[in-house]
Amino acid sequence: MIACRPFLAARHHLQLLALGCALLVLGCAARRVRVHDYMFGVTDLVTAEDDTPIVGAEVTLEVNGPVYEAVTLVRTAKGSTNSPGRFVFMCPSHERGVKYSLTVRKEGFEPQTVLGGAPPDGHHTILMKRVSS
Repeated sequence: MIACRPFLAARHHLQLLALGCALLVLGCAARRVRVHDYMFGVTDLVTAEDDTPIVGAEVTLEVNGPVYEAVTLVRTAKGSTNSPGRFVFMCPSHERGVKYSLTVRKEGFEPQTVLGGAPPDGHHTILMKRVSS
């Protein structure tokens, strides 16, 4: 009879382990949180007062919310306008309506800042004013 006690103890521990695992799985399933992914997108056209596209303007995006480049959280992103005067920032986010500010700078022009929230996508046309001499 004494030889059976180790088997009873081991069986009791296995039952407790199985019960604990079942409770853990049930607890995790009950607390499951659904996360929705959204595409944070800001696209803009930068022109001079005469509608000429401004090429090579420095664009700084400052984000106030969860926006990611791959798995890295983005707070500030920099880029420049291409030959048609356009630029695009596209990143995934877990929230709708993430607030941002966008500042455009180019030598010979006054800096311009616009505010927005995305998604939905932020589309802007930014008119740069020449610096007075």
